[in-house]
Amino acid sequence: MSNQDKRGSFFYTLLGYLMILVFLLAIALLIGTILYRFVAVPGRDISVEAVGKWGGLILFTFITFLFVIQECRTRWRNRMFWVVLGAIFAAHITSFLVSFRYLEPWRDWYFLVISTIEAPSILAFMEWLFERFGKRHHSKDGAAHL
Repeated sequence: MSNQDKRGSFFYTLLGYLMILVFLLAIALLIGTILYRFVAVPGRDISVEAVGKWGGLILFTFITFLFVIQECRTRWRNRMFWVVLGAIFAAHITSFLVSFRYLEPWRDWYFLVISTIEAPSILAFMEWLFERFGKRHHSKDGAAHL
């Protein structure tokens, strides 16, 4: 494979993962909107504050997980990386749904503080997890000996 093919393949792989992330964010927004509309505050119109909450959630979730995905480039081909990242993503969305329900008023700068703490914490957790349990998943030979 030539260098040009590798660069093109890398670009399309990265683009594919970004599209998956955008798709997951869109699903999270849809689920969040439905939960907010029918569970959290039934019978009330969506306010400007709610739009700010959900817009901030989308923006800072995208930034946080994009940072984590970029920093973990060596693990992209590991299926467990994506499974663990998906579980962390689900916990992230769930925690924000709970926070939105019980914290009033929600301030925009909360996202910045949480993302600043969350992104390095996710990276540290992923490193710890793969150091502790991931050695068996590094190669196809290792996976055969589970």
